[in-house]
Order: sequence, then C-alpha cells, then structure tokens
Amino acid sequence: MMATRVNKLITYFPTTPATDDIPTVMPSPFSNTPHPLAEQACLMLQRDLSTQKHFLCDFSEVGKMFGVLVVRDRHGSIGFISAFSGMMNGLWQLPGFVPQLFDQTEHDSVLSAGNDQLTLLTEQLRAAESASQRSGLRQKISRLLRQRDLALAELKHQHKAAKAMRKQQRLALAGSDEQQEQMAVLALASQHHKREFINATMEWNERLQLLQQQLDPFDQPIARIKETRTETSRQLHKIVFSTYILNNFLSEKKAMTCFFDATPPAGSGDCAGPKLIHYAQQHQLQPLALAEFWWGASPTTGVRQHGHYYPACRGKCRPILPFMLRGLDVEPEPSYGHNIEVDEPKVVYEDDLLLVVNKPAGLMSAPGKSNKDSVYTRLLQRYPDHPELRLVHRLDMATSGLLLVAKNLCIHKLLQRQFIQRSVEKRYEAILSKRLASDPLEGKIDLPLRVDFDDRPRQLVCYDYGKAAQTRWQVIAHEGETTRVYFYPLTGRTHQLRVHASHKDGLNAAIVGDALYGQPGERLMLHAQRLCFTHPVSREPMEFQAQAPF
Repeated sequence: MMATRVNKLITYFPTTPATDDIPTVMPSPFSNTPHPLAEQACLMLQRDLSTQKHFLCDFSEVGKMFGVLVVRDRHGSIGFISAFSGMMNGLWQLPGFVPQLFDQTEHDSVLSAGNDQLTLLTEQLRAAESASQRSGLRQKISRLLRQRDLALAELKHQHKAAKAMRKQQRLALAGSDEQQEQMAVLALASQHHKREFINATMEWNERLQLLQQQLDPFDQPIARIKETRTETSRQLHKIVFSTYILNNFLSEKKAMTCFFDATPPAGSGDCAGPKLIHYAQQHQLQPLALAEFWWGASPTTGVRQHGHYYPACRGKCRPILPFMLRGLDVEPEPSYGHNIEVDEPKVVYEDDLLLVVNKPAGLMSAPGKSNKDSVYTRLLQRYPDHPELRLVHRLDMATSGLLLVAKNLCIHKLLQRQFIQRSVEKRYEAILSKRLASDPLEGKIDLPLRVDFDDRPRQLVCYDYGKAAQTRWQVIAHEGETTRVYFYPLTGRTHQLRVHASHKDGLNAAIVGDALYGQPGERLMLHAQRLCFTHPVSREPMEFQAQAPF
C-alpha cells in the first residue's frame, strides 16, 4: 500500500522496499555504481522524462544531468526526490524537482546590480575596440606584417639558393691553387647574407614598431577596461556565492566560499547532488542513497552518455558534500588500486640501463597524493642500487601493459627524447562497448584535449585551448556486440584513448569497463600491448609485446 504523501516533491515507490533492500549506511556519492534502490528511482524518473512534455526541453539537442536521492520521511516511508543540475529552460525550478539551494531574491538582486555594471563596461570596451582610427592602424599593421613575412621569405629563399651555389663552388675549388683565396671570398659572401637578413628584419620591425606606438594610446585604455571587467566579474562571482549557505545534519551552517581556496568554480552548489542533500536537510528527510545520470544528447566537449550513471563531480562537489553529509553514516569514498600482488609489476626485459615491465591494471604508475603504492615506488624498493631510476612514460592506473623505465637520469633523458620526437611506436589493445560498423575498419581520430577543471582527472575536447591529440585505430575483430581494436596513439595526452573511443566525434563507443567515460566493469579493457624503441646506447631496435589479459 502506498504511503500517504507528507511532501509533494517525494515520489514513493509502487511497492514498499523490503528492509534488506534499504541501505543501512548511505553509499558514497562518489561511487561509480549506484545503489539498486537509487537505480530503481532513476528508472522511474527516466520513464517520467520520456513521457512528460511540460519540460519544453529537447534532450535530443542538449542533454542534462539529473539526480535522485532516496529518502526516509518523518513517518518512516521510503521514496525519492529529484533534481537537475544548473538551470533548465532558463529556470532554476520546475514542477516535481527540488529548488536551488540559494535565496532567489537575494541572488537576483546581487546579479542585477553586478550585471548592469558588467554591461556598461562591455559597451565601453566595444566602443573603444571599434574606434575608426584604431581599426585603421590595426589594418596597416596587418598589411605590413604580411609584407614583411613575404619579403623575408623571398630573401631567405635567395640566400638558400646562394648557399647551395657556394657549396658547389667549394667542391669545385678543392685542390686548386685559388682555393684559399676563393674560400675567403665565399665566407665573406655568407657573412654578408647573414647581415643582410638581420638588417632587413630590423628595418621591417622598426616600421612595425612605429605603427604600434601609434596604436598604444588606443590599446592601453582597452586593457584597463578589460582588467576592470575581469575584476568586477570576479567580485560579482564571489558575492553571488556568498548567498549560498550550506547546512548539514548536525545543524551546522557555512557559506559556500569557506570550502574553496579561491572563488568557487562556476556552478558550485548547482549540481543535482548538493540541491538534493540541502532539500533533504531542510525538510527533515533522511538521505539513504544518491545517484546521478545523464539524459539526452552528449555534450560537444565532455563525454556523457545517455542513461549512464556518474559519481558526484570532483571539482565542485567533493569540497562541499562531505560537510553537507555530516551527521549521517556515509560509506568512505571508494579507493582504487589496492590488493595488487607484491611481485607486480613483472619484468619483461632488463639490462644495465633500462627495464621494460608489464604493469597490472589497478596499480598507479607514479604515487598520488593519497595513494603512494605505484610502479615507481615498488621499483625503487626492488632496485635500491639505482636511486636515479625513473619512469620514461606513464599508463593510467586502470590500464595494463608495457612500461619503459630508465635506471639513471642520462638514459632517462635519451629515452624521453625518443618520445618527444615520436620515434617510439606504441600499440594498445582494447575492447569497445559497441559493435563498430564493418566499413571502415580503420581510421584516425583528431580531437584536442584539455583537463576538465571542475572534474579532474576527466578530460574535455576543446578546440580553443586543448592540446593536439591524434589516434589511429584498427578493428581486430567483432565479438558479439563489442569490438576488439588496436589503438596507435600519435600523441600522448592524458586519457587520450579513452576519450577518443567514447566521444561522439570519435568512435562513440567507450572502452568496456571505463568508469569515467563509459560504464564501470570488472576492469578497463585497455592494454599497452606493443612497445618499440631504439636502445639508447647500442642503437639496436627493441620490440616487446605482452598479450592482453582479456
């Protein structure tokens, strides 16, 4: 029998959950796998999202993160409350969802005054940047730069041709009576060309400098306006977050700004998780389990898959949720990489200068802030006579496979140079969560990456600030609804293969077991299977392979 509603935002389960199905300790909001009861609540909300049209939101165009919090009300009945991250359709609150955790009136008052000031500064900036005299000078500088580049390129071409001719003349003079005298003449010609290029460069730059001096009186006020606007925006950001007051289940209160060394990241406190926890505390509801999922189209930058569950974000939620949950029994945040056999990693090759080891999945390459167990620390203990031992490259903790290690700093530098010059060949084997089309069976992915500052260590695709990242891929075999592939990374960005596999503009098929960009599993099905490089001393080509353990 369904319980009587005591809160209009609580949705009760059709059948009262059995006592054994209710968690006695709240699972960590940073767990990759939701509690079954929270998953059931998510499925109920997802059915609602699929059928109701009053949201006026096209999730096929823009997706949204939603969350549910399973709660026990004051009468002991079990249900759940729902929230969405940020705003939807320009609104902070919609029917059926918990509201934002700040005071709307105070928030809007602060924003209104601050936005008026920012608008005025933006108008001043636009007027200063569009001044006709400034535009004319910028056009002149642009033209002069093109002229300079063309002229210097032509001069360099002439000098290159003359250099080639001098080389031929030197060869022809070898052994002749005039060799010494003519060689001196050729050397003078070479010096003359060097001075000529330097002088030409200086002349062009002097002309550019004169124009720049005329432009400076226009650019300096623009720089001041930009600086003022940046500081005004920062102060507004700080004042807005002062309206966010966080509570916990010990009746403690703190301002949002207390939990960050600097101004909180944009969107802090607006994620589904904090909204739900805040509402539960305000309405005497006991939180039992939290889960968040993405609904709709994947974003153009990060990797979010429709219907997949995600833990609370690290950048915005990790600093505040532990405080908000104080007074509740909550499981500790999951830790990974423990219980790796003491004889790992296995050595594949060793000589006096270097090592190749086979790293197991779950062991970090280098020590982290909280977990010191790693390939590096284990090898230092294993090789106490090699204190300069260094990893030449790294693998993600979840990735297994071949790892190159130098036994001293000199060898480390020589091997690193090969990585910088991209003369090292690496091949990874992976199982993708989808069956790729039979045509094509290979290709190249080019998606620039940068870190997601709000959710480290996640990476984002970013064409404005990301670093170049390219991966070649090749299908090995189709295995049911999955695909086994080879990856050949042409660059070495963090999580490159994982993002290139899962992103909608990549293969749109996450690697099996990828808890960050896909679905969690027994392990990440990614293995550094082949490694080829040149021995730094013998110069012999070295090739190693380690069979994938999956």
